[in-house]
Amino acid sequence: MQLDNIDDDMLDTIADLVLDKLLYRMKNEIHAMSPMSINDIIKGQIPFKETDEEFLISELARLMTLLNMYEEKEQYRKAAIIKNKLNIIQNKLDKL
Repeated sequence: MQLDNIDDDMLDTIADLVLDKLLYRMKNEIHAMSPMSINDIIKGQIPFKETDEEFLISELARLMTLLNMYEEKEQYRKAAIIKNKLNIIQNKLDKL
């Protein structure tokens, strides 16, 4: 598949759509699991349904960690993509 004719804006849009879909599926799959065992809880699976605000805040924290890591490694293109995703999630939080 040729990707030479796809610009950065299109790649960012595709990445954002894929990320949103993956996060949505991950959130639904984790909450669909039942019953929870001690091992599940130790592995970090949440035995209750978190709110949309809690979910978005946890995503912000994860992405900020990635942003710092990429900036320290001087991987500025990756950092810019993460920054864009941070803005999208912050906008979603602002609308809640």
